[in-house]
Amino acid sequence: MKNMKLFFHAQLSALCLPLTLGLMFALLFPNSLFAESYTRDDLIAYMIKETNLSKTYVEEHLREAKFDADLIRKMNTPYESRPYADYRPLFVNARLKKKSEAFLAKHHDIFVEAQAKYGVAPEIITAILGIETRFGENWGRDRVLDALFTLATGYERRAKFFRKELKAFLILCEEEGLNPMDVQGSYAGAFGVTQLMPTSFLEYAVDGNGDGKRDVWHTPKDIIFSVAYYFSRYSWDDDKMVAHWVYNLPKNAFIKQAMKDETGKYRKMKAFEEAGIQKPKGWSSDEEVALIERETKDGVRPLLVNRNFYAITRWNRSWNYALATTELAFMLGNKKCDIGK
Repeated sequence: MKNMKLFFHAQLSALCLPLTLGLMFALLFPNSLFAESYTRDDLIAYMIKETNLSKTYVEEHLREAKFDADLIRKMNTPYESRPYADYRPLFVNARLKKKSEAFLAKHHDIFVEAQAKYGVAPEIITAILGIETRFGENWGRDRVLDALFTLATGYERRAKFFRKELKAFLILCEEEGLNPMDVQGSYAGAFGVTQLMPTSFLEYAVDGNGDGKRDVWHTPKDIIFSVAYYFSRYSWDDDKMVAHWVYNLPKNAFIKQAMKDETGKYRKMKAFEEAGIQKPKGWSSDEEVALIERETKDGVRPLLVNRNFYAITRWNRSWNYALATTELAFMLGNKKCDIGK
């Protein structure tokens, strides 16, 4: 029996040794955990095949792109994943409100023109730009080429998505006369005051001042018009509310299913009224709404959201982001963005 125990102990040690060595290696060399899964040569071949860009142009820039494992770590721990109680103070505060009011006043005429053309309230556009980059004060310190190259080759969960973004980035740089090596942005590859991703830039960026360039870095009219156009494409409605806290949530089968579906299914407000939820002031019984929850300083609370809320999540899919945008817009005077207490 003793010999048998020694035998199994030896076998177990033999099995554990590679795991132990592997763990030690990972701790000593953490970047090894994020080795490229889509090679540089594969990526170059893909870009040449999928675009009309010259082989020389593609190779010149992708040979210089650098892989940065720290960017993958950042992708796995985004701000938006925090409880809303922790996320909210980052953006719904007096300092950002003051900056936002100054930006609104400075570009008042552009906002008036943008709202007339696209039907998107100035406060919503301002809140987006304030949250994204503090109106250009911080649009990121990572080189976009490196960020997209890293995520396209080493972030397996969404590598396909980032290969498309890298392709769009190379195309827009050639179209806009930009050097891909010089553009800086976020760790996810967004750039400019707007923090548009490359595919979104190609689809939604606007040459507001008619100079032949879509300058989302330095030209206020291009910046403001681009955000307005984006929201108009997702059917933003200035006449509708956005979200509202629910008190005394009824406990029945309909509510339980709505909470399970969240924003995966929108229903008429009338159905929620029939289930026992009081219609918020300013809401229509015919509009489509969904029921979600957020973790606040007062605990987890239910929230009614409508298609305007959905439009904000097309810009950034985080519910925290959409709710903070709404609250900041309300602080700037947009009564339609009142979500209650």
